[in-house]
Amino acid sequence: MSKTTSLWQRFKSAAADVLDFQSRVWVVNIRSSTLQDESFVVSEDNFKQPLQWMKKKQFEEEMLEKVEAMKVSQVLVFHIEGVRYRLLRVK
Repeated sequence: MSKTTSLWQRFKSAAADVLDFQSRVWVVNIRSSTLQDESFVVSEDNFKQPLQWMKKKQFEEEMLEKVEAMKVSQVLVFHIEGVRYRLLRVK
């Protein structure tokens, strides 16, 4: 019975991971200079693929891996071409 339970748990976990990407939400703060600072919400609800917004903003593969592994309430900061991106995962 534990073998079946273990298989079921792995299936549930894999299914949750697949579905999770469309429910992730970040608050993003972009600062390109001392005068330009904006914040907004990025939701994967309308994404066609995971991390679509980050890929569009030219995040490197290493950065994407870190964003993919983010936990709720975790903050990451990246610098791309003189622009600072601060991401806070809220969901």
